[in-house]
Amino acid sequence: MKTATSPEKTAIVCDDHPIFRAGVVNCLVSGLGVKIVAEAADGESCIAKLSMFHPDILVADLSMPLIDGFGVLEWVRQNQPATRAFILSMHTDMSFVQRARELGAAGFMAKEDAQSELAAAIAGEGEFYTSESIGRKSHESVGDLSDHALAEKLRKVSDAERRVLALLTQSMTSKQIAERLFISVRTVQAHRVSLAAKLGAKGPNKLLELAVRHRDQIVD
Repeated sequence: MKTATSPEKTAIVCDDHPIFRAGVVNCLVSGLGVKIVAEAADGESCIAKLSMFHPDILVADLSMPLIDGFGVLEWVRQNQPATRAFILSMHTDMSFVQRARELGAAGFMAKEDAQSELAAAIAGEGEFYTSESIGRKSHESVGDLSDHALAEKLRKVSDAERRVLALLTQSMTSKQIAERLFISVRTVQAHRVSLAAKLGAKGPNKLLELAVRHRDQIVD
């Protein structure tokens, strides 16, 4: 039977920043003796390599091109549940952590804690792992909207945009939303741009952050 530190353990590392990805690879190889079978810079190629290699461990960024970390977690849960998936992210808000846990992640770590805590997280078994900095307000946060403030903003949102926003709370990609709603990807992307403007969620991943954080109110 393999142990957590066995050289037979295999892993895939996915992050779109090559220098950070190299640091994670070095931590896994030198700290745990894990064999890196593949690396990826976006969620789509990550899923392709997961299908090919079936690793024991996946370490992935949350904010990635094409398919984000939540989308990758959903795929792993449905197709390779034996793979232990760990998310590394600049986002440390508990709404992101809870969503990752719901999607079957084995742990969620702040990127700033990766070097000191990644090996311990992977070597551990059982309970969902969170690193020291989890729970602190993200530097990229869209801010803490009150229920009333969000309700006021949502009044500006069309029914079509609301349907897209509701699916974003499930961390669906634009392609997945398009397939669910029987519309084009371009139409979904247009709705996302409009939603970001109406809800004040400007910048990479801020609309997703808002959707995940306020999921209960959005899907009511």
